[in-house]
Amino acid sequence: MSHRPLVALSLLAPVSVFATVVIAMSMEEMTERSPLVVRGTVHRVDTQWAEGRSKIWTYSEIVVQETLKGAARTSVLVKQPGGVIGNIGEHVSGAATFTPGEDVVLFLEPAVDEPNCFVPFAMSAAKVSLVSKGGKRVALRDLSGVSLASPGKQGVVRPVDERETLGFEDAFLARIRAAAKGGAR
Repeated sequence: MSHRPLVALSLLAPVSVFATVVIAMSMEEMTERSPLVVRGTVHRVDTQWAEGRSKIWTYSEIVVQETLKGAARTSVLVKQPGGVIGNIGEHVSGAATFTPGEDVVLFLEPAVDEPNCFVPFAMSAAKVSLVSKGGKRVALRDLSGVSLASPGKQGVVRPVDERETLGFEDAFLARIRAAAKGGAR
């Protein structure tokens, strides 16, 4: 019996213990593959127990300012695993966090288990915050708790754990609008 598969799994174990692995994609690829892309403001964040109190879910209501791709909507409800209720918390590495008042661009897909809810297409990699930095508005993506996988390449999984600046707000939004229309990649 060969021990190579066990060695390979043990080498990957540290990444999977501390991070959620998502496929590395450009913003254009995320736009193409996400059924819904919106820019909006986080209105409220609520945590709830799943039936049977076995799991905690966090729901974030986003007031949509612009639908960049997909059917136009005035708001979306984003569902994610984890959260805190009272003194009980459940942490899920790679889950995006939302703060009321935050300006965001989200790459979403329908939740398979709950009608009228959406989930981030690639965990926290599917959430871009539009913030002021040094007097300018920039697009930032928080990749804490995420490792990016590049199938077919050497070094398939790359831990990230950092904030990524994606450019100035206007240029970033123009890039996403162009990608949604099938523009240059």
